[in-house]
Amino acid sequence: MLRIDGERIYLRDHRAGDLESFHAWLSDPVVARYLTFRTSTRDQSFIQLADALQENDKETRTKYFFATVLHENDHIIGEAGFTIKARAEHGGIADLGYFLLKPYWGKGYATEATELMLAYCFKVLKLHKVVATCDAENKASERVMKRCGMVQEACPKKDYLLNGEWRDRLGYGILYEDWIKHQEPMDGS
Repeated sequence: MLRIDGERIYLRDHRAGDLESFHAWLSDPVVARYLTFRTSTRDQSFIQLADALQENDKETRTKYFFATVLHENDHIIGEAGFTIKARAEHGGIADLGYFLLKPYWGKGYATEATELMLAYCFKVLKLHKVVATCDAENKASERVMKRCGMVQEACPKKDYLLNGEWRDRLGYGILYEDWIKHQEPMDGS
């Protein structure tokens, strides 16, 4: 089982016992407001979780879906993950995302989860670029991407369908070399 430790949280592969937490965020209309894959029943959530569990054991894994867990009490507070979109001898590209249960919004957990995923993508998987997108109205998600050093690369108009409405999307990305620069202390200390 893959586990990535941060200061306040850790990311780990999902387990079968995560169903209740998994269902809590996938079925919450506020948390899943910008998601295109919401669920309303535990059975639907189980199908989504089963897909994540199957990925955990693949030898040539391309999807990494993690429970976001608090160190202090091992409470699952959301999900973070990425999909490898392209891989080559000299790099690759991952597309990442994250969401948290509402009581954990605005506390820096999404930023910490994103930083952990970026480090894993660049240091362990040796990718050269990571991208992420969000609904153009999802300013909290956009702030997370900016805090992590990602820069806006696109703003496709009416790019995806959400609740029967075509929505604008913001596309952000960061290259390995820019991520390294973002890791350096700003004041030189």
